Amino acid sequence: MQLVLSWPVRVIVLGLLLFSLFVDGAGYWYRIQNHYPLTGSVPGLPPHFGDWQIYLHKGLDLSGGTHLELQLSNFPPGRDRAQMQQQTVDVLTKRVNALGTSEPLVEPAGSNHDRIVVELAGVSAAQANAVIGQRAQLITTTWVLDPAQTTTNVGPEPGYKPQLTNLTSDLLSGANPSLDANGTAWVVNLTFNSQGADIFGKLTTTAYNTCKADPTCAQGQIAEWLDLSADDIAHWDDPGYADSISRPTTVGGKLVTNPTIQQAITGGTAQITGGGTGFTQQGAKDLATLLNSGSLPTAIAVLQSTEVGASLGQDSVRRSLAAGLLGLLIVVVFMVAFYRLPGFLASLALLFYAGVVLALFKVVPVTLTLSGMAGFILSVGMAVDANVLIFERFKEEVRAGRTIGAAVDAAVRRAWPAIRDSNTSTLITSALLAYFGSGPVRGFAVTLMIGVLISLISSIIVTHNLLAIVLNFGSIRRGAVLGVERGRA
Repeated sequence: MQLVLSWPVRVIVLGLLLFSLFVDGAGYWYRIQNHYPLTGSVPGLPPHFGDWQIYLHKGLDLSGGTHLELQLSNFPPGRDRAQMQQQTVDVLTKRVNALGTSEPLVEPAGSNHDRIVVELAGVSAAQANAVIGQRAQLITTTWVLDPAQTTTNVGPEPGYKPQLTNLTSDLLSGANPSLDANGTAWVVNLTFNSQGADIFGKLTTTAYNTCKADPTCAQGQIAEWLDLSADDIAHWDDPGYADSISRPTTVGGKLVTNPTIQQAITGGTAQITGGGTGFTQQGAKDLATLLNSGSLPTAIAVLQSTEVGASLGQDSVRRSLAAGLLGLLIVVVFMVAFYRLPGFLASLALLFYAGVVLALFKVVPVTLTLSGMAGFILSVGMAVDANVLIFERFKEEVRAGRTIGAAVDAAVRRAWPAIRDSNTSTLITSALLAYFGSGPVRGFAVTLMIGVLISLISSIIVTHNLLAIVLNFGSIRRGAVLGVERGRA
């Protein structure tokens, strides 16, 4: 009997092989030539599609990052605390998603619905606090004379203090960072809804008509603040208070910008320039993220901020890779020693399996954590288990007197129900964990699910058809080579 591969199977196997070789090798030559790190996002990495690049995404425990525990306070009277906590989680989730971090974790905590845990891979504690730790209500004020100031000049406009208006970020419909018209400085472009556009138009018209763009006239300026409150204004004349909250927001203040109005703005759009020092690219992006995600419904404070170093993760990766390679080597030696040629072919199929799974991890992309690596290694064991079932059935068929070719086909048919049922139960469990779990649990479930699906292809299709190719050569159809002798019990 001569075994022949069908064309559909050839196309599937060859396509998966080429796919894995392309994705797994993508960009490494580019990285080496340009002296870039071999992992992570790098400028211009090919192939890339916009901001999406093909590389292995690492979680907090592997790449380092920030772990935050947040305390909620000042709940609105009469509002359900659990609802306020969930609304805060939703706003924070929008903010951390805009950071582009891999598999962020934002989940409620605390029996009193007053805490939230946040984990961000690859994000420093300073950046996390800047984006997450602010309530982020953009407040617009005008300037009015401050009768309390006699000889002491305080704040950005000596002799004046801010006056709240009814224009806040609740009336924004969008905010986006960009370079200014000259292409030299970063700004944040604001778009107001119809109500906000009407209010902003009246404010700028009044400011312009009052001072006619005179930069020395405070009443011709409109200031934008983050989270400025009536209580802040009440304490404006306290020693040092006005100066402290008028510092740039990146160092703890609240003032964002205080421009002189050059003309009435009635189109519903505005531009925040970041004041005298201007925005950095990251600063403009962070402010736009805060405004787009909405303001938090409660006040939050950082109870604990822990910056996780990547060195621990790198050591864990090295140890895990060493353990994985050692385990794989032991499995290969066992399979070859016990099953001879079929065991060797199964080991080749395992390499195919590992290449395809790694490629899928990069393309999906899957954020790889230590728990995710555990899921991957577990799926390797299941792939080997499927091959063992096939080879044992193969031995039984040969001993029963079947020809080598017929024994291979019969072994796959007999082993398939057991392989199908065991893998299906694992897939169901993984799907439930991925749907209901979060963080490391979800990472484990996703990697295990991908691994099990590919192991089915590896054990049933690849190993089977490698045997089909090799066994077309009659010279190796001998029991000693195949690890079985006829007639032996």
